[in-house]
Amino acid sequence: MLSLILTCFEPTLSEAKRQEGVVRSLASLVPFVVEGIVADAALIGPHGAGLEAIADEAGCALIEAAEAVQGLDAALARARFSNVLLLSAGYAVQPGFGDAARELLAFGGFAQARVLRLEPNSVLTRLSPAFAEPVGVLATKEALLSAGSASPGAIVRRLRPAEIFATARRAV
Repeated sequence: MLSLILTCFEPTLSEAKRQEGVVRSLASLVPFVVEGIVADAALIGPHGAGLEAIADEAGCALIEAAEAVQGLDAALARARFSNVLLLSAGYAVQPGFGDAARELLAFGGFAQARVLRLEPNSVLTRLSPAFAEPVGVLATKEALLSAGSASPGAIVRRLRPAEIFATARRAV
């Protein structure tokens, strides 16, 4: 099973857009909660982001912090499972994520972190999906702690994860 950590630190989003992005990201994961792939969830966001009601309604822990990396450290300490899906709010995982995550969990594929990228949205990313923006990371708690960042892009640069053959789409 996976513990979900949803990062809500996108500075360019208004409070309403941030909240909508969180709701849409969580909604995309409901089928995987039902299937038993995602077991618990935590939202990490800045103080006063208005995420309390969403976290309460969704049954998620809410961790407010001044910096994303502080929130990630606290969320990793609370995560129930050693395998973690770190996802940026505002992105919704595609249905193929379930099969890919199930295979990783069944065959011990977390020895190396995996990157979840934005679905191809240009000619370049259609020809070479590795150029698509990283929006999520599947990794162990220890790997995420060693990365020293809460940004999927920075984590990818530090951990050099393998690809997961699933994508996410922009939800807001």
